[in-house]
Amino acid sequence: MRLLMRLCAGLSLLIVAGVAPAAHAQTVPTAPKGFRVSVFAQGLNEPTALAVGPDHRVYFAEQGGFIGVVGRHGVMTVATGFSTPLGLAWHAHRLYVSSTGRVTTLTPSNHFRSFRRRTIVRGLPAGEHQNDGLAFRGKWMYVGVGSTCNACREPDPRSATIMRFHDDGSHAQIYAHGVRNPFGLAIRPATGGLYATDNGRDDHDDSVPDELNLILKGGRYGWPSCWGNHLGTGCKGTISPVALFEPHASADGIVFYRAHAFSNSYRGTAFVAEWGDDANNLGTGHIVKLVRFSGKRTRVSTFARGFQHPLAVTVSPNGSLLVADWGTGIIWRIRRG
Repeated sequence: MRLLMRLCAGLSLLIVAGVAPAAHAQTVPTAPKGFRVSVFAQGLNEPTALAVGPDHRVYFAEQGGFIGVVGRHGVMTVATGFSTPLGLAWHAHRLYVSSTGRVTTLTPSNHFRSFRRRTIVRGLPAGEHQNDGLAFRGKWMYVGVGSTCNACREPDPRSATIMRFHDDGSHAQIYAHGVRNPFGLAIRPATGGLYATDNGRDDHDDSVPDELNLILKGGRYGWPSCWGNHLGTGCKGTISPVALFEPHASADGIVFYRAHAFSNSYRGTAFVAEWGDDANNLGTGHIVKLVRFSGKRTRVSTFARGFQHPLAVTVSPNGSLLVADWGTGIIWRIRRG
């Protein structure tokens, strides 16, 4: 095992890549029988996003603005100084970072020893929420843009939408409307469809669920007045979710499983990280959900539990599921064994 110390924001930070020591920052989460959970990296400061690069290393963002990469020998600094980066995605040999009000590209040099930085989108609206996850389909980059409030009439039509741009940041378009906080975006391999998690509004006696939506061009998804399966008001013409999660669960990071390390029954399923409720005494979230697809129907179940605040998920090059826990600063690895 190799350790690497780095100094970030005046704090000493220890990163461990590989097998964890016996003592962790928290109890090890649990997964289904036949799976093993271990520490992939620890000592992170509120990790918010994960992405696997073309160099087969795992890149992460921290809420304080640090972008790093975990490799075989520890961690390397990629970039610093971002304002609340919540989305990471690799595309066309560039790392895209979604941070407050903007999207930035980080282009690696040969051997990934340095990164050239360029802001390609700026001035996106932000308030209670901001722009979150990113996904790519063809020449288009899709970005979730959250609402500036819990429930209101937005002055900026770009708020509470899915936007899309060419991958150089040009040709800005509003692709879909009425999504309160579309944190996680992902393309489903089997269909090429764009899916987004969405956090429901925080009122109405804890009856508003979080959602998983299939995002269609020009689609309306109901926020602020309509939610779930056409509950509330003003639901005519809106598109219902493909899956529902518990109220206040904070359904966030999403990844579709396309690797072969898990059994065939997991191919094409989606894993969703639920950050979890702390304010409403419901105890929802703090888990990773599994969404299975069968035609137009879905089935939602709990895959792993015992996290503090799981926020981001991705699949490692060897097919393991990686879960970044914002609460403990640990990236957990779930694999067969």
